[in-house]
Amino acid sequence: MIVMKFGGTSNQDAAAMSNVISIVKSHLPEQPVVVISAIARATNELEQTARTAALGNKTQAEALLNGLFNRHNTIIESLITSADIVAQLKATFAQYLAELKQLVNGVTILRELTPRTMDAFCSYGERLSSRLIAAGLQESGVDAVWIDAKDFMVTDDDFGRAQPLTDLVASNLEKVVRPMVKQMKVPVTQGFIGVTQSGAYTTMGRESSDYSASIIGAAMNAERVQIWTDVDGILTADPNVVKETRKVKRMSFEEAFELSFFGAKVLHPNTMLPVLEKKIPVQILNSRHKDGSGTLVDVDSVSTDGRTIIKSIAFKKGLSIITVTPHKRFSQYLFWEGIFSVLTRYGITTGMMTTSEYNISFTVENKMIAEGLSHDLQEFGRVDVHGSKASLCLVGTGMRGSAGLMNRIFDALSSMNIMMVSYGASSLNLALVIDEQQIPEALRRLHKEFFERTEVGEAFESIAR
Repeated sequence: MIVMKFGGTSNQDAAAMSNVISIVKSHLPEQPVVVISAIARATNELEQTARTAALGNKTQAEALLNGLFNRHNTIIESLITSADIVAQLKATFAQYLAELKQLVNGVTILRELTPRTMDAFCSYGERLSSRLIAAGLQESGVDAVWIDAKDFMVTDDDFGRAQPLTDLVASNLEKVVRPMVKQMKVPVTQGFIGVTQSGAYTTMGRESSDYSASIIGAAMNAERVQIWTDVDGILTADPNVVKETRKVKRMSFEEAFELSFFGAKVLHPNTMLPVLEKKIPVQILNSRHKDGSGTLVDVDSVSTDGRTIIKSIAFKKGLSIITVTPHKRFSQYLFWEGIFSVLTRYGITTGMMTTSEYNISFTVENKMIAEGLSHDLQEFGRVDVHGSKASLCLVGTGMRGSAGLMNRIFDALSSMNIMMVSYGASSLNLALVIDEQQIPEALRRLHKEFFERTEVGEAFESIAR
């Protein structure tokens, strides 16, 4: 059994969905469970609808919904030929639209938008798209069954970033999905969404359908998890910034996690966590080049024979560096404990952190900086905030203690203002912080230094342009 997840760009219109159906059919002997994301831009449009309603503009909110449902109805008419299936889908979608308009009406009256209500809005994107894929598979002769994620994906009630209750999820999957797989049916369900134990829809964070797929794969002991997207696999850098990217053929779980944590968008940061313990391989594949080999994420990376191999460079914008300098030289432990207690109270996860004997600096995503944070940190020292920063992270193997590595990086970035460096805590990465506007040029320079001056080795593969 395998899990196949398809992202929003892979099913953005009728032609893309037809392609998804073809890919799934080619894997039927492997007993796939299919996980579907909302079509491209749907989640953004649902969020915009909710916020528009909260401003009291019911007419505009309903117009946004009508536009979104018109897109889905257009797909129905292009994808499905059976009059009965078309009628069933349109009736279901009409019911969804009515439910969403009730939500709009309530939010417009109250002028209040809670995280719980936002999740209720956003849950419809995946339900719509997965209905379409399931119907398309059925019409093509596949014994596909649509399953609502609420039937198995039980989460906590941390709306907007809910976490699965893994024991309950595994138990539900065994009861609901396993029998279908044994009967050679193809379950089609949703990524991104779950449900609380009281029955309210939740979401697990933006772009978390990969995470959903790996949760299902781990719980059901899948042979592998496939992530179908719009790139050929994990690349050496963002192809929107660097033209001469290469595909990484194979990467370890730990390398992939580091890469996603530091900003690579091909995988959600949590994707590796459920499959790592059970060592279930993950394949990143391009739905537009369905015969490609993609990137395999597995237990072992390519053997390096003790050599340092940089696999990829990720970046993350929208950061600030916060530095706290203590008012007086008291115990380091008390100082650090105070800082971390404030960060914990605000629910802040730091990206990078460096310390001197007393000072401490760390990066925080701008969107996480809450009102009052600086004030509370000032209890322990002077607080300096440097905004408009971004991190660059080189990920690979054998990096700790690599002779000449730092020289190559600093030479490539010699004219740039490097504000922070994190190196040595892991043998898999070296991260630094620079001004946000310098990211494109810095990325191109580092890519040229580490990837364009050498021949394609066993770890990499050229990609079609």
